[in-house]
Amino acid sequence: MKNPKLGDYLLWEGAPAKIIGESNDRQVIIELLEHKRCPHCDADLGVNQIQVIVSSPMFQRGAKSLPTIKDD
Repeated sequence: MKNPKLGDYLLWEGAPAKIIGESNDRQVIIELLEHKRCPHCDADLGVNQIQVIVSSPMFQRGAKSLPTIKDD
């Protein structure tokens, strides 16, 4: 089972995201790193935030690990 921590980066349904909060029952708040754009005028609509329970199938299927750079 995936077990994220506050500050972890991940791919959420293919988009880069970061865990920005936690609450009871191991619920995390995911903030997508890419800002949403208006399809009509291309204005910046800000970021999407998703709240999800870590043990739920939605999180376990939707979250993928994001490789990070390691300096050996």
